[in-house]
Amino acid sequence: MKRWLMVVIVACAALITPMAAMQADDLASPKLRIAFDEFKKLYDQNKAVVIDVRSAEAFEAGHIPGSRSVPLDQVESRVSELRKLNRPIVVYCA
Repeated sequence: MKRWLMVVIVACAALITPMAAMQADDLASPKLRIAFDEFKKLYDQNKAVVIDVRSAEAFEAGHIPGSRSVPLDQVESRVSELRKLNRPIVVYCA
């Protein structure tokens, strides 16, 4: 069984759609998901930024080492900060 993670590719000039404007169908798109083995490769090579969108409390209880906490309700307000990272961003919530 493959495990999947959602990925958002952020490039310098990329346009990030505000969360409120995204449709549920958009979030379910296979284009936004990568297999765990692909994530692991990016993670091991430090080629992606890992963002935990759970609450601060959940993040403190345990998270992927090296991940950053950006609670889901803060993502839209922190888009410019995330754009500046200029690397693929892997977002997870569980």
